[in-house]
Amino acid sequence: MKPVRGWTKFTFALLCCGACGLTQEPTFKTQAPLVLVPVTVSTKTGERIWGLQDGDFQLLDNGQERKATVEPWGTYQSHVSLVIVIQTSSLSHSAILKVKKIAGMLDSITGEGGEVAVVTADDDVQTPLDFTTRWESIQETFEKLKARDACAGRVLDGVEAAIAMLSQKPQGQRRLILVLSEARDRGSKAKASDVLTHAQQQSVTIYTATYSAYVTPFTTKGADYQAGPIGGGDLFQVFIEIARATKQNMGKALAEYTGGRQLGFNTLHHLEEDLAEIGKEVHSQYQLSFVPSTEQTPVYHEITVKVKGNPDALIRARPGYWSASPAIR
Repeated sequence: MKPVRGWTKFTFALLCCGACGLTQEPTFKTQAPLVLVPVTVSTKTGERIWGLQDGDFQLLDNGQERKATVEPWGTYQSHVSLVIVIQTSSLSHSAILKVKKIAGMLDSITGEGGEVAVVTADDDVQTPLDFTTRWESIQETFEKLKARDACAGRVLDGVEAAIAMLSQKPQGQRRLILVLSEARDRGSKAKASDVLTHAQQQSVTIYTATYSAYVTPFTTKGADYQAGPIGGGDLFQVFIEIARATKQNMGKALAEYTGGRQLGFNTLHHLEEDLAEIGKEVHSQYQLSFVPSTEQTPVYHEITVKVKGNPDALIRARPGYWSASPAIR
C-alpha cells in the first residue's frame, strides 16, 4: 500500500491516557450560505455514470428547482479531509485488532492530496491524531490503538467532535467521517438531532462500518487475539424521526441522513472490502452546489436530485439541509 497523503429524498459515532483529550464543548466555524450536495449516480447494475455536467442534473429544493453547479471533475476528489471515529470500549477489543491493520488502505478514500485525523470514543472522547498527511504518524496511531477498560462507547460524542474539527476546513474541502463502531451508541451526551443537524450544516458526509461486538471475537485469528479488558419538514417531527432512527440503528441513521452509506464487517477481509467500496464511491461522485434562499427561522429543506433524460439512474445524495441554525431541543 502506498502512503496516505493527502441517496434523493428525505427519509432520515479512547485510546491511551496520554492522548490529547477533548475537554470542552465542540465549537463550529460559521460559513457563507452554500449548500454542497455530493451525488453518486449509477446504473441499475451498479456501474457508475460518468461525464455528467451542470445541464444534466435537476435539483429540487422543497419541490422548487434550483440552479446547481457541478464542480469540475477531479478538483472535488483531490481535497479530502477524513476523520475516523473509532469505538475503543472493552467490547470493541476484537474489532480493534482488525482496525489496527487498515491504515494502509486509507489513501483509497483520501486520495493523494487528502488528510486524516483520528478520534476515539469510549468513556471519553479523545483525539490521538489531528489532521495530517504524514503516513508515519497515521500508521503509528493505528498501531497503538487498543480497547480500554471502559463500558461506554460515546460514538455520537465522537462524531460531534469530528464535525467540529471539519468545520474549520475551507468550504470547498471534502468533509468526510468514517465511523468504525457498533451500530448503537453507549452513553453519549450529545443528542442525535444535534449531531445530524451540525453534520448537514457543515456539509459533512458520514460513512459507517459497524460490527457486532459479540461476533467479531469468533472471527479473530488466534495469533492476533489477546485477552482484552473486561467491562461492563416540521422541525419537531424531524427531531422525532431522527431520535427514532438512531435508537434503532445509529450507524444507518448517521449515514442515511448525510448522504453516506452504512456498511458492516466482522472480519478483516470484510473491513478491507468496505474501505475499498467507500473509496470507489468517494472518487466517483459529483459535487453539486447552490445558494439557498435566506430564511430567518430554521426550516428543513428536502433535496431531490434527478438526471435529465435518464429516469432509471440510481441516485444517492444528502436528503436535505437546514436553511438556518435551528434551536436544538
